[in-house]
Amino acid sequence: MEDLKNLVIKVKYPSSESKSAKPAKNSQKTTVWNIKRLLMAFTIIALLLFVILYLLLSSSSEVSNTKDSNPVTDTVKTTAKDTALVKSKPGSKINITRALLTLGLKNNEPAAELTPPLILPAHKTVSVYYFLEVTDMKDRIIFHEWWLGNKLINRKKISISNNDKWRTVSHQLVAYAAKNDWTVKVVDEKGQSIIEKRFDIIDQQ
Repeated sequence: MEDLKNLVIKVKYPSSESKSAKPAKNSQKTTVWNIKRLLMAFTIIALLLFVILYLLLSSSSEVSNTKDSNPVTDTVKTTAKDTALVKSKPGSKINITRALLTLGLKNNEPAAELTPPLILPAHKTVSVYYFLEVTDMKDRIIFHEWWLGNKLINRKKISISNNDKWRTVSHQLVAYAAKNDWTVKVVDEKGQSIIEKRFDIIDQQ
């Protein structure tokens, strides 16, 4: 009996840590690409770049200058004459009252009309102005085009906002060179030529 009294029984209970412990699983990250959103983002960026380039190119092609300037009669020999009514092509419905070349403007009027050819000293550059006056052409759009031979050098867009006499001017720097066959054209919205003026430049001896 003494052996039974000294007998100790130990019972081991499972701890809370062992209960909560779970076998660790290998975690893997999965990346999912949203193709629709990526395509949409690339499309928006491409459209924005196209609009910016279009605005830059269109603004650079339209050059306007309506400031008064003095005629440079000391470097160019020309003959002045009165401006006359200019008749546009039949069926064009463009009412042009005046269209002429001049070397300068005074109070928004041409100083004098140039009579080709222009006589320039070598290596001398001058501004030639193309003055245009139209009537009864509200909400119409026309263009001034400066051509050197078969090459378009300058193009100016003109938007007419009333039916009164509408005056506009464009200008181009010219100089004596190997090619001097200049043409200034008035073109309508469809690209059809309405009226044009040609002039050459000869060397001053």
